[in-house]
Amino acid sequence: MRISQLTPGCKILEHQDSGDIIRYEVVSVRQIGQKYEVTFSSPLGEASALYPANAFIATAEAVA
Repeated sequence: MRISQLTPGCKILEHQDSGDIIRYEVVSVRQIGQKYEVTFSSPLGEASALYPANAFIATAEAVA
């Protein structure tokens, strides 16, 4: 899914080399110029990241 298409509530799964899976949920998506700031929530807390609008990220809905 394109970053620009993410909506709050989308689920993201990160598969780590150790075999662990970290589950993230999109809390908010905000356009800043030509980039998007996405805030994620996980058991580790909340964090934000900036992405180009045309970047892709695999969502749990798309994988399932």
